[in-house]
Amino acid sequence: MLSLAHAVTPMLRRPAFAPLLAVVALTLGINGARADSVADFYAGKVVRLVVPTPPGGPYDNYARLLARHLGQHIPGKPAIVVENMTGATGMMAASFVFARAPQDGTILANLHNMLPLMEALGQTNVKLDPTAFNWLGNMTREVGDVIISTKSAVKTIDDAKRIEVVMGAASRTALAGIYPQVMNRLLGTKFRIIPGYDGNTGVEHAMEEGEVEGNAGDTWFAGTGRTYDWVKDGTVRVLVQIGTRSPDLPDVPLLVDLAKNSEDRKLLEFFSSPYAIGKPTAVGPQVPPERVAALRAAYDATMADPAFRADAAQLGIDITPVSASELTTLIKRIMELPPDFLARARAIIEP
Repeated sequence: MLSLAHAVTPMLRRPAFAPLLAVVALTLGINGARADSVADFYAGKVVRLVVPTPPGGPYDNYARLLARHLGQHIPGKPAIVVENMTGATGMMAASFVFARAPQDGTILANLHNMLPLMEALGQTNVKLDPTAFNWLGNMTREVGDVIISTKSAVKTIDDAKRIEVVMGAASRTALAGIYPQVMNRLLGTKFRIIPGYDGNTGVEHAMEEGEVEGNAGDTWFAGTGRTYDWVKDGTVRVLVQIGTRSPDLPDVPLLVDLAKNSEDRKLLEFFSSPYAIGKPTAVGPQVPPERVAALRAAYDATMADPAFRADAAQLGIDITPVSASELTTLIKRIMELPPDFLARARAIIEP
């Protein structure tokens, strides 16, 4: 004869345990159904990866590298093609993805690293909210630089406070125009900006022709690229690093470390933010959550993929990824800066 304990225990356990099994089964079924639906959606599709710059530049190079590998990690393995959509310092591409592109996960974009900065400062007529994008991640934490021809008498930042240096830029609101203004106002340098050049390539050509002495806001690629070659052959020197430090520029000061006080340092950190944002990838604000989740997982898997890493290394492309959550937090922090802080920042780069 069974004791009361033995007789009652199965009866007590069954009602508590059976619903748990049912919940687990239901959850697994839902998750499986979602995964299947994402795979079914992407199977046989062509996904467009929009780039805000012309072919051949850093944004385009990063995008084409990503396009070669990302599709293998997206459920359904869609093909990915790159589409260059230039104009308005990347705002044309951003506006398209934000408001006009299909919000179904078939349009991705490697957006411009200046997007949050420009929106926070009100430097664009395009109305969009950078925090509303579904960010997938950032391919690399970048190092920016300010370079000066070795023909110039300026060899240090202190020299630039005494001697005028002619700097080229596409416009005063491009990075090449912003950083000389920021350093003039906050550090006391004497940079003179000549705008109107055709992007960074145009400024570099002007340096080769001797029309200008320097360029600000370019990206430093350790071990590769024109700037690297110029430094190695003694054509230019790097005056300042921006964003983060590069191991191969140990004696070059970081812009934020040149601040005279804590308030100026906050401003320099704000203006350095494009390099923390790097080469970010996003989809539109209304893309279904399950597809966003699948794309984020695919993006992370791509960043860790040995074949992707080997391809990047062969091309001399640095990969130091930033997660979607970290990137989203950074952009939110920028967009929530106090109005009085942004007013001071705006005054620095306005005539």
